[in-house]
Amino acid sequence: MTLLNKIGQVLTTDLTKDLKFKKTDITQDKQSFAQQLQRRRSIYSLGKKVAIQLDEIESLIQEAVRSCPAPLNTHSFRIVILFNKSHQQFWYIVKEKQRQLVPSQVFAGIAMKIEQCAAAFGTVLFYEDSSVIQRLQKQIPLHAEYFPIWAEQSSGMAQYAVWTALANSGLGAHLQHYNPVVDQIVTQHFELPASWQLKAQLVFGSIEEEPKEKTDLNIHTCFKVFN
Repeated sequence: MTLLNKIGQVLTTDLTKDLKFKKTDITQDKQSFAQQLQRRRSIYSLGKKVAIQLDEIESLIQEAVRSCPAPLNTHSFRIVILFNKSHQQFWYIVKEKQRQLVPSQVFAGIAMKIEQCAAAFGTVLFYEDSSVIQRLQKQIPLHAEYFPIWAEQSSGMAQYAVWTALANSGLGAHLQHYNPVVDQIVTQHFELPASWQLKAQLVFGSIEEEPKEKTDLNIHTCFKVFN
């Protein structure tokens, strides 16, 4: 009987240790994931001092996008990555288009912002293929009105995933929306399918200046919890 009690004590001790280790691991994983999300910030002072190889950045973006969910697993988002000359050409197009659209007294400030984007290392263009949405609408007419909404949500998740992945690789980034005024000329310049609709532009590069302290989210205003 004494021997059985001792064996029970040993098993209980080992099980307790195992549970403690698992609990600690879960807490550490939770903290690590939260820290990864917190690294994603809007950083506007970006440069070209990036040590990561172009193919590594390309793979990183591809993996981030591949992990994102999509309605019926039909991914309608399309990604265009711009480096070097293509990056510069895109922002030249944006600048010249804005020159045509805004008053001259306003353009100077806009031009500075665009030049700041051009000074970065690269740009990720997030597109949505409207032909995929239209096909889904025909296949499942009952949910036709919802597919564009779900596609926007899916695109937003892809943008967030890529942004976070770049941040955790030590790169800064910020999101811009110069669409739809540049859509047609950019489509023609890069010879992209006409069904691709530009949704956002993520500018990235080396962090030349750290962002200011972020204002905390008001938890009590934004969240409600029910048991």
